[in-house]
Amino acid sequence: MATDGLTDALARAVDLRLAPARHPIRDSIAIFRAASRAIRVGDAEVIHLLDARFAVTGMAIQRHFAVPVTATITSLDLYPRTPWGRLWLRAAGHLDEGFVSDERGMRMLRDRAPRLPLTTVEGAASALPWPSVRRVSAVTRAIRTIQAGRLIVAIPWPDDRNDLRWFRDFVLPRLACRPVCLLFGVPSRRQAQLMLCTTGADSDFRILSCDIDADTIAAVSRCVDVVAVPSAARHSPIERTSDLAIALSSGGVPVVTNTRTDSRVLAHERNAFVVDAGDEHGFVDTLNDVLSLPAFQRQALGQDFARFTLASAPWSRPAATYADRFAALVGRPQIPLELRAA
Repeated sequence: MATDGLTDALARAVDLRLAPARHPIRDSIAIFRAASRAIRVGDAEVIHLLDARFAVTGMAIQRHFAVPVTATITSLDLYPRTPWGRLWLRAAGHLDEGFVSDERGMRMLRDRAPRLPLTTVEGAASALPWPSVRRVSAVTRAIRTIQAGRLIVAIPWPDDRNDLRWFRDFVLPRLACRPVCLLFGVPSRRQAQLMLCTTGADSDFRILSCDIDADTIAAVSRCVDVVAVPSAARHSPIERTSDLAIALSSGGVPVVTNTRTDSRVLAHERNAFVVDAGDEHGFVDTLNDVLSLPAFQRQALGQDFARFTLASAPWSRPAATYADRFAALVGRPQIPLELRAA
C-alpha cells in the first residue's frame, strides 16, 4: 500500500511496520505471512488494514493469532460490485474496530455491520500532487471547444442526481456570466448526456469520465475558475481520512458548497464559501459574486483557502485517534492527564 499522509503521521505516533500489497486476492497469502512474521518475531500487537478490501485476510489473521485487527473504511469501500466485494464487506463486520471519517460511511456501516465497533476520525488535508500529463490532457480535451474568456465551473458528480438537476435547472440559468460547467468523476458519459439532455460544442456542460482522486482534482484545479459542490460526491474519500471538500479546498480554486456536503473542516470564508442547504438563492448569489471577481483575485482567494485548509487539518489529529484506539485494544488505554492520579 502506498504511503500517504496518514501512514506518515502514524509512523510518528506508533511503532509502525508497513506490509505493501495491491490486490486483496493475489496478495492475501503474502499479507498473512507478513502478519505472522510481525506477530511472532516483531511482537506486533495490532494489525491494521489501511485498505478495507483485505478484511477477509484480516479476519483470518484475527482468528489464527488472536490479535486485534482493525481497518480504515471509507464510503467508497461500501459499494462492492463483485461477489468478492460483498464477502469482504461481511468480513469487515467481524473485525475489532473500524475507523470512519465521513458521516455517510458511518450510517451505512451501522446498517451493514451493526456489530463492528466504529471510531470517527477527523478529516485531514494533504498538498495535492503535480498532476500527471495524462490527466491534464483528459481535462483539456474536455474543455477544448470552450470559447476563450468564458468562465468554467467545476462540479463533482454528485451522489444524489437530483442535486445535479437542481443545479442545471435552478442555479445555472441564474448565473450572470453564463459559465460552462465541467462535470468530473462521471461514471458514464452516455448516462450524463441523457440526464442533462445536452451534447455538442454549444452545450453548457462538459463531461470528464474518470475517478475522483488527487490527480484528477489537481488537474481540474488548474483549468477552472470556481468549484461548486451542491452535495456529497459519489466518490467522496480522496485519502484515508480526507473527503472531497477538503481536497477541493486545497486545490487553489475558490470553493462554493453547502451544508449537505460531508466535511467537518470547512470554515465559511476561511477555506470555502459554505451556504445553508435550504438557501438556494444564497448559493446562486455566492457563486455569482465569486465569478464576478477579477481573475487574479479569484486565484489569490483560492490560494488563501488552500493555505488555511492545509494548516487547519493536519494528519497528526487522526493519527492520535488511531494511536489511542490501538492502545485501548491491547489493554493499555491512554488516560488523559487531567484524570490521572497525582
